[in-house]
Amino acid sequence: MFSLFRFPFQTGHSQSSVRFVAHLLTVGYLAVISLVSSLPGAGLVFFPELAALAFDGFVRPRGTWASVPGFVAFTPVLTAVAGVAVTNWMPFGVPAILLVTLICVLIVQLLRSPVAPAISAGVLPLMTGLESWWYPPAVLFGTGFLALSLIGWKRIAIPQVAESPAGVRDQIDDQMERIPRRWNWIPMLIIFVCLIAGLVKVTGERMILFPPLVVIAFEMFAHPHICPWVRRPARFPVATFLTAIVGVWAVLTFGSGVLATVISVVAGILILKIFDLHMPPALAIGLIPQILDEPGWNYSLSVLIGSTVLAVSFYIYRILLRGGIQQNISPRTENT
Repeated sequence: MFSLFRFPFQTGHSQSSVRFVAHLLTVGYLAVISLVSSLPGAGLVFFPELAALAFDGFVRPRGTWASVPGFVAFTPVLTAVAGVAVTNWMPFGVPAILLVTLICVLIVQLLRSPVAPAISAGVLPLMTGLESWWYPPAVLFGTGFLALSLIGWKRIAIPQVAESPAGVRDQIDDQMERIPRRWNWIPMLIIFVCLIAGLVKVTGERMILFPPLVVIAFEMFAHPHICPWVRRPARFPVATFLTAIVGVWAVLTFGSGVLATVISVVAGILILKIFDLHMPPALAIGLIPQILDEPGWNYSLSVLIGSTVLAVSFYIYRILLRGGIQQNISPRTENT
């Protein structure tokens, strides 16, 4: 079926054509997942972080995530098991939030898996109160389908861009998606998670720690010298807030389903493009309202609070780093 997508490719415009079709595939894939999740007993298939994996995988067929379909398929399943286990065996609170975060980070680190969005798969059950052991197999359905789709897409897309050298941004994104070799960023992540978990406990608003926030924090703290968001950490709270608003509006207007999914994903892609942020985990933010029992505008405010706390935390982290973060980001500055 992937041969059907050869028609947009034109000589001299292969890179832009591949990117255009990749965006269509991202939206189409998530629409299919949404449709499947609407079937009786299949609601758990809708795992929001699939948006991040699909977007980067399709848009960057030579990228890190697209090159490791096995990790894409199975890493989120393992973290999902950890998330359900902690949700079932521990009361909700700061210790449980910290424990599930550390377990998921350890799984990613020990497996040497570059699929950081898998962390979100483990945090989501605790933050939403999901206790069903059907959740990990449901996640496998979505990630397995995506992995197979990426394998097919790579066979078509890579020949079209083979002569196009990878740009600086692609090189940075590849290094961002590699697992960090050092662990010296762990204390800052722990402090941040405890801080944000404390806010959740005090306010009662669980979505202040929306699952993709942990992934974004992981990427920022673990790769401070190359993270493309470090020069503009104040932008992403606004971008995530707008993405959350669109997601809530889509659900309240059209209900959970394919139309709301398409609107949220397309809007998320456009918002990230406007803000010049390649932040795939942020795309999941607009889809989370579809899995909440009572989605409302308080979700958007929670996202803004959580993102702002992370931005401030990163400013402090940057000050603490001796010499600060280099202003001229280059792929060669990676030292984690």
